[in-house]
Amino acid sequence: MAAMLQSASKVTINTGNVLNLIDIKKKAGQNVTEELSESIKLTLSEWSTENGKPLQNGSALSHEVPERSSHSTNLVDSTAETDVYITRPHDDIKTKMSEEERKNLKIGVKIFINEDSTVALKESLENVFTALQTEYIDNVILSYNPDFLNTVEAGNEADLRNNYSAKTSPISLGSNVAKIPSTEIEADSEADARKCEAILPGIKVLWAVLEDYVKEGRVKQLGVADVGGGCLRVLHAWSRVRPAIAQINLASCCVVPPALHAFCRANDVQLLTHADPPNILSEAASKTQTAGGTACATLDWCARYQVHIKCRGVLALKGYVCKATIDNLHGHK
Repeated sequence: MAAMLQSASKVTINTGNVLNLIDIKKKAGQNVTEELSESIKLTLSEWSTENGKPLQNGSALSHEVPERSSHSTNLVDSTAETDVYITRPHDDIKTKMSEEERKNLKIGVKIFINEDSTVALKESLENVFTALQTEYIDNVILSYNPDFLNTVEAGNEADLRNNYSAKTSPISLGSNVAKIPSTEIEADSEADARKCEAILPGIKVLWAVLEDYVKEGRVKQLGVADVGGGCLRVLHAWSRVRPAIAQINLASCCVVPPALHAFCRANDVQLLTHADPPNILSEAASKTQTAGGTACATLDWCARYQVHIKCRGVLALKGYVCKATIDNLHGHK
C-alpha cells in the first residue's frame, strides 16, 4: 500500500505537461484556478502512488530531483530545508521538448508571487529552466499580488498603506527603492494610483532580478500583469530592461483603461488580456485535497510555463511548478 505524504513540509511540485491529463480535459469550462488545483492534486496522487515512501520531517525517503540545466547553479536554494521534488512519474515533457528544435519553440512563463522575495523569484525561474531543460526563455511575465491587496478595501487608502508597510519585505524599504506619490502617477483612477503606490516598490525589487536574467541572455523579454497605465509608465521609465508585454484582466475591467492603452501603443508594449484571478495561489491551495487527505496548506509561488511551436502557433505543452507547504489532513503522527 502506497504511503502518503505525512507531515507539513515545504516541497517543489512540478505538474509536468497538463495537456495530457485526461481528468483535466474532461472538465469543460474549467477555469484557471481549477486547472491549477486539479493539476496539483493529480501530481500529488500519482507521486504518492508511484513513490511508495512517505515524506517525513522535511525529507523524502525516495525521490528524484531532475537534472539541472547548465546555468542552474542556484536551483532551489531554499530547499536545503527539504530537498523534495514532486512530479508526475510518467510525464512527457522531455519527449515534447525533443520533438522540435529549440529555435522552433517559443517558451512563455508567468510567475505568480505574493511576496517581493528575490530568493523565491529565482527559485521559481530556475525550476522552470530545469523542468524544460532549456537554456533560455522567450518571455517572463511577472504577476505580483501581495496578500494585503485581497483583504484591504480599495477605498481605504490608510489601511492600504499600513498593510503595505507591515507586510513588505525589508528590501523594499531600502533607500534605492523610493515610493512614488500617487500625485505623480498619471493613473486612470485614484484607485489605480493607490495600488501603484503600494505595489511598485515590490515590483521594482523583483524586476531587478528579472533584468539580470535578460542581461545573461537567459530571458529574452519581460512583461508585467495587472498594473495601470500610470504604474506601467513609471516602471518603464525606471527600468533598465523595459517591459515589452502588459497583461490586463478583463474579468474585472470590461474596457481597457485609456491611459494604459495609449501608453502601450506609444511605447511598443504588447497589450494582452488574461483570466488569472489575483488570489490564484490561495484559491488553488484550498482546493488541492486528494482522496487520501493530502493537500497544500499554502502555495508560496507558482510558475506557469507554456511552449508553442512557432510556425504553427500550436501549444505543445503546458504545466506548473509551485512551492507548497504540504499538509496531511488525516493528522498522521
